[in-house]
Amino acid sequence: MSSVTIYPEFYKDFCCKAASCQHTCCAGWEIDIDPVAAAKYQQLGGALGEKIRQHIVEVEGVWQFRLGAGDRCPFLREDGLCELILRADESILCDICTNHPRFFVTLGDYELAGVGLSCEKSCELLLADTAPLSFGTETGETMTLKELLQRLSLPASESDLCYQAGLTSEDAAFVLDCLEKTEPIDAAWTAQLKQLRSEKFAPEGAVPQAFDRIYQYILYRALEQVPQYGWGRC
Repeated sequence: MSSVTIYPEFYKDFCCKAASCQHTCCAGWEIDIDPVAAAKYQQLGGALGEKIRQHIVEVEGVWQFRLGAGDRCPFLREDGLCELILRADESILCDICTNHPRFFVTLGDYELAGVGLSCEKSCELLLADTAPLSFGTETGETMTLKELLQRLSLPASESDLCYQAGLTSEDAAFVLDCLEKTEPIDAAWTAQLKQLRSEKFAPEGAVPQAFDRIYQYILYRALEQVPQYGWGRC
């Protein structure tokens, strides 16, 4: 039996911002090429095929794009657009370039799909509304997060479904410690973390509506971990 794919309501609206993105995902990390795309590149004719082969390298059995200055993909133009797409079309891309920042995880008989919050466009779509998240399937069915959890046999209390206020200074310090161990995206990120260190976190007060939406999406992203670790560690 084929699995049913479930996705957040804004998933269908996702589209790469390309040149208008502040932080391109085409620089700063290794770009592995899947075997199917690698074989296609080896057989591709014409000037484009020759140029691709000049800019890929095999590392321990895995083909990768040979990064340039600033760890930029060799086909990332100065205007932020992809030369491969402009000269051919999106079908020429390898899997990681086609799918990023989308994710697909299997949980029981269901496939949970979404877009990662490392992407600027993903965050914009998530925060474009403050209403509780809803989810859909390819058949047009819609459901709330609570209904989704029931379907996945992961019953949760009402308190599990919304953000709980009460961030203490110790909680904030722990989160900031974790964030400072990650690779900074730019100097502004490092400065912002330093600024947050100086702020006081009061557990009282009203919680912005958007917090619930962010919390619910992060919870959705971690659902695959619940069967193994339970609610407390997902």
